[in-house]
Amino acid sequence: MIKAVLYGDSMKIQTMTQIITDPSDWDGSLFGTSLELVQLTGAEFRSTQTVIELDGIKLLSLFVNQSIVVRSRLPALRYVATLFDTAHGGHFAGERIDARRVFVMPPTFDFDSCISDGAFSSSSIFVPPEQLEPYYQTLFGESLVQSSTLRSAVIDLESSYWVASWTDFIHQFNSHGLEAEQRLKIQEALRDRALMLVAYSLRRSIMEEHPEIEISEKPKGLAKSRALVRVAEDYSKARPEEHLRMVDLCEATEVSERTLQYAFKKCLGISPMNYLKRHRLHQVRHKLKQCRSEETTVTSVACQFGFFHFGDFSQSYKTQFGELPSETLRQVG
Repeated sequence: MIKAVLYGDSMKIQTMTQIITDPSDWDGSLFGTSLELVQLTGAEFRSTQTVIELDGIKLLSLFVNQSIVVRSRLPALRYVATLFDTAHGGHFAGERIDARRVFVMPPTFDFDSCISDGAFSSSSIFVPPEQLEPYYQTLFGESLVQSSTLRSAVIDLESSYWVASWTDFIHQFNSHGLEAEQRLKIQEALRDRALMLVAYSLRRSIMEEHPEIEISEKPKGLAKSRALVRVAEDYSKARPEEHLRMVDLCEATEVSERTLQYAFKKCLGISPMNYLKRHRLHQVRHKLKQCRSEETTVTSVACQFGFFHFGDFSQSYKTQFGELPSETLRQVG
């Protein structure tokens, strides 16, 4: 991780950049949350994350070079507004990903997302409830009612450009020889712009004050399909040492194989067994990186996650991560 403090502590702004080339290291910790990532391809992984903090509000700029699935391990406990660079295949917590559409998650939201068509960029704003709620009250003269529902709204071009380009703004801000008071005022304006965008996005969605905004429908059947995917994933995670069988997944989800295959194809673009195998490969890699080579073996770790055909396991692991599991373990030492 490369960490740089711009303008000193008295300015209350920090910029941190992290470049990740191993998907098992991608956990959302840089921006204060807990996430789990699964690659949908075996390509070389690369992600760049840049975060600034403005008196408790965080702005995140994220780039990932391939298709992924992400699920929260724990709620963020903050409002999180996210905007993507353009429309993408897949979904964001069950909603279609459109250009200029801001998704706002409430503090206790159980989040998952799939980007199924390759590389993407996104920007997010993280706001504590104790900062957004009084701001919303002041702005609109009424309380922000907490909800467990994802909200979304299309924003204007100027606002979408601002969200996508705040890193460039910070770079320019840093390169100018401004007085301390000027810097502080610009930072306050930046923080206010972030708060305003989240508040207005919520307002548009909740009050439906802008009927000219075209609201995208969810893909037909996505809610049910997404629920089935999560049940199957939870079933697999609760029994990591068991060999996965389609019949067990159908029993756990109480649907036919055809229905379950459809659900995974609808949400993630791949079959249940393919996805859950990739998920377990990521779990193996995470475990190997926590072990020492003299204390464990690749075989024992593979068995802990239901891989019992070691030749196929090693080949699948290499296809996914570009190296054999024994090489991963050796690197740890």
